[in-house]
Amino acid sequence: MKQIPLFTSDESKKMDSLAITKLGFSEQSLMGMAALSVFHANEDLWNTAESIWIICGSGGNGGDGYALAHFLYQEGHTVQVFQTSPNKNEAGQFYESLVKNTIGKIGSLKDFQTETELTKEDSVLLVDAIFGTGFKSPLAKDFQSLIETINESGVFFYRLSLDTPSGWDPYSLGPKGQKTHHYVYADSIEELGTQKWENVGFIYEKDNLIPRYFESIGFPIRTHLTETKFSNKYYYEKDPEKAIQVLKRKNNAHKYSVGSAMFFGGSQGMEGAILLSEEAFSRLGGGISKIYSPSKQISQYVLKEDLSKMALFGDFDSLLSDPFYAKTKTILVGPGLKSYPTGLSELKLESGKTCILDAGAIPEIGTKLPVGDRILLTPHVGELNRLIGKNHHSIQEAYDSLIPFTKEHQVYVLLKSFVSLLVCPDGSSYVWESPNPKLATMGTGDLLSGILTRYFSLDLELSIPEVVLLALSFLDNSKQLEEPYPSAHQILKSLVEAL
Repeated sequence: MKQIPLFTSDESKKMDSLAITKLGFSEQSLMGMAALSVFHANEDLWNTAESIWIICGSGGNGGDGYALAHFLYQEGHTVQVFQTSPNKNEAGQFYESLVKNTIGKIGSLKDFQTETELTKEDSVLLVDAIFGTGFKSPLAKDFQSLIETINESGVFFYRLSLDTPSGWDPYSLGPKGQKTHHYVYADSIEELGTQKWENVGFIYEKDNLIPRYFESIGFPIRTHLTETKFSNKYYYEKDPEKAIQVLKRKNNAHKYSVGSAMFFGGSQGMEGAILLSEEAFSRLGGGISKIYSPSKQISQYVLKEDLSKMALFGDFDSLLSDPFYAKTKTILVGPGLKSYPTGLSELKLESGKTCILDAGAIPEIGTKLPVGDRILLTPHVGELNRLIGKNHHSIQEAYDSLIPFTKEHQVYVLLKSFVSLLVCPDGSSYVWESPNPKLATMGTGDLLSGILTRYFSLDLELSIPEVVLLALSFLDNSKQLEEPYPSAHQILKSLVEAL
């Protein structure tokens, strides 16, 4: 499982410091390498601009901006530089002086406002080098006005932010649609030295995730990464080939070796949810399964579609007392349930089994959870808010709530959203950033639960993070559907065809 480390702003500062103190880099050299990396990574972009404007702050981010301005100017581009105030950083002062000696005048914020009013529309590429990742809310009024101009002026056809969009603070977002703070609406972000945790999920009014590009400048990530300097946050790297390969049956397979599972869910009128989860399990190669449901109609629904299936009316304790329970590796509880099932709180999961709690099995705050080494909760944002007892407006806020929760209850939690987050009881976490609008339809959560059940049922020694990666990688194949708004059943059909 390939994973890419994500660093908080404080951790990034530590890596910067290590590059200087342990490896002997000067801060001036690091700024130069950062600027040169951004210059080369965006050569095609620079060539689309009649003019490039760079707004520099007073810290290290501003220093990166001055250094970039120098390279752009020397390579023949039309560059104008503006500053919020003179740079306070020694290395930044070097590049600020360099710009004054080569380009000439550095404009003030007043000059910036004036130039914006006089310049024709869609002619300027703006580079935002005002604040780095160390920025803390709130934003002063002068900067609010500056950022409003950057966002609203028709002069700028593209806005590129260095390290992070200035003013961005994932802990100050508030409810969707409520304007709580100002930040630059970057069209792309160049992350320098480390990939930034605070940028995960950056989105603005265009309602699209903004592309982020990483530029390595020699930080000692491989040689000096320790738990004291890193909080174990990672990007998931997609693995679509393995996701398909492990689902293929071997020639000597039998119904138990290819996967067994039990399902509990589908209250009266909501039976389709648990049926869809089980169908995903079966059609993706699961060998044998059994459904228990609080709905008396469950058997007729199941047998109407497939006479080989097993489905019984009963409560959760009935499932646990069924002899088939001892033979299964995986239990899925929750799809289609109207309430948290009686008896689930008392479950002590045997070693080697995995229990997935979804939908109606995601309890309210304070509810006792089952005990076991491999218990995975899969809430969406609303269910997470119910589970924790507070609202969350960003992945970062959710992470801060889930780290103590998963440790206290010794469970894993997969938050399902346009950016998904898996938090583990050992403190590690994994981000899946692959928005898929085709999944914005009823039933896809039940579908994912069935896919997870299928992977957990395999006769393989897979960790929970590995299974989640495989399931999300496999579900990502639904992006290839030509149907713009497919149903959950259409998505499942396309996934089966992918095998």
